[in-house]
Amino acid sequence: MLKRIPAALALVLVLAAAGHAFVRLPLPASQQRHSQSQLQAATVTRTGTPKKAAATATYTPTPNYGDTQGAELYLDGVAVSAGATSLVSGVSWKINKGERVGIVGGNGAGKSTMLSVIAGYNLPEEGTVTVHPRATLGYLVQTAVSGSTRTLKEEAMSQMTAFHDAEAAVAQAEARANVDPSDANLLALERAQALWVEAGGEDVERRVDNILSGLGFQRTDYSRPCTDFSGGWQMRIALARLLLGEPSLLLLDEPTNHLDSAAKDWLMHFLTSYTGTVLLVSHEEELLRAFQCTTVAELRFQALELYRCGYDQFLEQRDERAEALEAAAARQAKERARVQGFIDRFGAKATMASAANSRKLKLEKMTIIEGPQAATKRPHLRFPLPPKVMPELLKLRNASFGYSPAAPLVEQVDFTLTRGTRMVLLGPNGCGKSTVLKALTGILPPLEAGSSDRTLGEGLEMGVFTQDLAQDLPQDQIAVDYVLATVRQKDMSITDQQARGALGALGLMGEKAMRPISALSGGEKARVALSVFALLPHNLLVLDEPSNHLDIGTTETLSEALAEYKGTLVVISHNKAFVEKLKVTHVGLIKNRRLVVEERMLRPTDWAFDTHTGGSGGSGAAAKAAPAKSSSSKGSNKASGGKQGAAVADGGKANYQDQRARFKKVSAAPKRIAKLQLIIEEKEKKAEEYGKKMYHAGSDVAKVMEFSERKEALASEVEALYAEWDELEDLLAEEKGQ
Repeated sequence: MLKRIPAALALVLVLAAAGHAFVRLPLPASQQRHSQSQLQAATVTRTGTPKKAAATATYTPTPNYGDTQGAELYLDGVAVSAGATSLVSGVSWKINKGERVGIVGGNGAGKSTMLSVIAGYNLPEEGTVTVHPRATLGYLVQTAVSGSTRTLKEEAMSQMTAFHDAEAAVAQAEARANVDPSDANLLALERAQALWVEAGGEDVERRVDNILSGLGFQRTDYSRPCTDFSGGWQMRIALARLLLGEPSLLLLDEPTNHLDSAAKDWLMHFLTSYTGTVLLVSHEEELLRAFQCTTVAELRFQALELYRCGYDQFLEQRDERAEALEAAAARQAKERARVQGFIDRFGAKATMASAANSRKLKLEKMTIIEGPQAATKRPHLRFPLPPKVMPELLKLRNASFGYSPAAPLVEQVDFTLTRGTRMVLLGPNGCGKSTVLKALTGILPPLEAGSSDRTLGEGLEMGVFTQDLAQDLPQDQIAVDYVLATVRQKDMSITDQQARGALGALGLMGEKAMRPISALSGGEKARVALSVFALLPHNLLVLDEPSNHLDIGTTETLSEALAEYKGTLVVISHNKAFVEKLKVTHVGLIKNRRLVVEERMLRPTDWAFDTHTGGSGGSGAAAKAAPAKSSSSKGSNKASGGKQGAAVADGGKANYQDQRARFKKVSAAPKRIAKLQLIIEEKEKKAEEYGKKMYHAGSDVAKVMEFSERKEALASEVEALYAEWDELEDLLAEEKGQ
């Protein structure tokens, strides 16, 4: 049975309804011994899309607070899974106070799942995750949406717990002092006011305004209810609320989704000066660079590898590690082949049985070095050839769009979309870009239907990808079943094999294609939606922020597929690098609530609206050894020639000398072999020590290369000694045969 902790000492959890963002205040020292099983369950109201009724669900987010051995966060032997699929295992990791960690990896690698385990929303399959008892933890997931009925400013300030507590304490102290202005009450009021100042009360308005304006809100928005804002803007509300809470341990999962360039730039600058510990999951290389990581953690091939450096250095070190590992694996394979050759050659000889058995044991105990795994196959996407369509695909005449006739977002639109147009719609968030897209697709009807007109061209087949499409998929359906059911609404001939092939080409192969959509990551859900586009031919694609949630590789794949697409294209995106690959022919701008379309390529100034105003050593040894050997051979040939000349004069003497030299060599062979064995064993031990030093050198590439060269030099020496041993064994065998 759960014990109820007294209210004054209870764990304080402030959780956003569907935002999954919370801050935990530290318990008093006397209560920090309580286990997590003693913590009272927190009830969370989870709200769906704006203006829909809230559904209540009960969650028990229980980060494990305890002994972290001085770190802010401690993972010990952690294994994480998604359903029956293992994502990562054997993670032991200390994250110290003030660290800035960038977590990277492909879609479905386990980045979001790892954050949710750290936050206490999921349990690890193995091991423990421990958060420092004095830490406050804030967590923002990719799909965070506020959905609150409070005003924007009230919701944004709702997690400023220290400030609110101090403000309430001042109000209570003032009330007592007004009733009884005694020295004790006046002193209590003075102390309460000092705590209010310490909690940031004097500049709270400045901090709130800095974060809200930085994320793109206007002062006129502050008093609007949160339900007035679209999903993308509610994501910003959840982010503002979390940042104003100032948690000491901040977990951010793709925080730039739905942010325009100005808000991204502001967030980059804000995070660089954030004094707490930050764990950031992102696919945006620009953000990861600006974030100034102290550590990059890469989830790849069901393992987590740490790089104590910034993002650019991580890219270099990852390649260097792969090259060093590949070289070490090749050297070991060569060494194993040589040792096995010795065993095969001498194992049956009585005199060499001991040496052969020793090497056999050595092979059995040797830990196999596996070369770097090949990079995950890059997703593949190709859009089918577009069906034939009339030259004018779509017309809008005298059309105004919005949600209130008194305040249209875009008005008096006169626009004809012609075949072959490749248009990008640009402008800051809130200017009406998504409204224009909804108008083109027919999702949003004109405000004055009687005086406006929307005409579709004969043969039009339109495909629409919205920024929230991946999240709006039926979560209970199996991925391949959803794809098959969707495409068969238009083409009953598409087979199960074709649906699986489309998913597999986008990286959702085998078991992943059979998962419920709810069990997939945000990027994998987007791939499910894209696979529908890969199966059905369209002559018009309308895409709203299609690169959201996609990893770097899939984003590049999508941009390349769109660049090769033969149909008509209309795109909204704040991803400049993505847009620049689309072979744009037209640029659409929203100016003063009017749509202005210009037939031209992109210009650098088009983005101005988004500028925020507020092993070679062995080879060398071999190369050096070869000339010496060659020189020696030439000397031998000359000497031999001399002897042949002497043999003509005195053949008996030369033959005697040769026989005597051979006799001496045969007689000395057993002792020399015994000595060679000791020398070889000594050198092999030294080589093994250098191998261990390479392992312990870790990411110190210079040390790894130094030890590698020394080990390789020893290997060359040992190889030469074995060659001499083989020669002596052959000599003894020949003598015995005679």
